[in-house]
Amino acid sequence: MKGILFCIPLLLLLSGCGSFHLPFLGGEDTEEKTPAAAKLKASPPAYSVSPEVQALLAEALGYWTESGECTNPEKAAALLDKAVAADPLDPEPYLLRALALSDLGYMNEAFDDATKAIRLSPTAKAYATRGFICLKQRHAQGAQRDFTYAESVNPEEPLIYVYRAAGAFMDGRDKDGCADLEHACTLGLCTPWETAKKDRLCR
Repeated sequence: MKGILFCIPLLLLLSGCGSFHLPFLGGEDTEEKTPAAAKLKASPPAYSVSPEVQALLAEALGYWTESGECTNPEKAAALLDKAVAADPLDPEPYLLRALALSDLGYMNEAFDDATKAIRLSPTAKAYATRGFICLKQRHAQGAQRDFTYAESVNPEEPLIYVYRAAGAFMDGRDKDGCADLEHACTLGLCTPWETAKKDRLCR
């Protein structure tokens, strides 16, 4: 089964309708996008024990590229709706659906899904994902709170630093953003760092 995607591109924040585009996360003119999905594809879901949920997750992940771009968030979300219905206590479908819904602009629903995942399993990945959703909602304080808590839960989770870097670049703190991306690379998630260097966001 494809793993769990979690890789991103950083650069531009486009106004209107919650559009959120950052080059190192992967954008419209690049081949990369959301890191969460990329990490999902790297390893099987950690909590799914139901064969039905595993099959639905695998099918939904088929709509994400290796770099983390969701090519059809509507279809992915529909499959994840079924996965949630099949096992409401599995956090993985909620996390992945949060990403798909945020791509569709349903930010409140995406936030709720990430929160449900946290209640089921308060992992660093879950908090980092909700922090990223907060960034897309332009809620910087909420994002920072979740990133800080995620780091206290597991400082070895690279998604924390990739998502936090997005906020740093948005604030014009390029040095901090580059430092976070480089640190994520030392933890095994290098695509965002390599993309940022390629696009001359970082050196």
